Amino acid sequence: MESNQKLCPFGLLQELLYKLPFPKKKLWKGFTWIKYILLAVFVLLLPVVKTNVVGSGAPAFCEYICPVGTLEGGIPLLSTHPELRHVIGTLFSVKMMILVITLVGILSICRFFCKVMCPLGAIYGILNKVSFFRMDVDWEKCIHCGKCSSVCPMDVDPVETPDSAECIRCGKCTQICSKDALKFGVKVKR
Repeated sequence: MESNQKLCPFGLLQELLYKLPFPKKKLWKGFTWIKYILLAVFVLLLPVVKTNVVGSGAPAFCEYICPVGTLEGGIPLLSTHPELRHVIGTLFSVKMMILVITLVGILSICRFFCKVMCPLGAIYGILNKVSFFRMDVDWEKCIHCGKCSSVCPMDVDPVETPDSAECIRCGKCTQICSKDALKFGVKVKR
């Protein structure tokens, strides 16, 4: 199990659901920008603009969009507390639709939530460019076989873009490289 699966309970769920028999698709790269828009609007902008009496902003992404909270929090809460079911409103219905769309996406596209919706993944992606934990490509050892890009759950070619914003540092590319041309390590970018 990769380290990112140990840290993200939804990442593990995505890995497990993607293994189920369902038509598999590749995601159009343009959709990866959605998570950056969600980060800007629902994580950065709305909590600053929409505040309560004491000036505290609400977690807008969690409140209006997050399918993880709906699946891992809302549904279990409603299933164990039937007295709460009468307060379900339009917002919960919208979040259930978002959850269904997300689950279908997860069944057909590897790491769909990470690629399209996760604002934390967007923050990590931005930080990949300045991270001390970087991918190193040994150009003398690399034979350009393409095995590394074929196993990447995020559809990254680690040889072409070793520190891609989409890389989740799962290490699958380094494990499959028979020439040891790819390595993760701590280094300062020059």
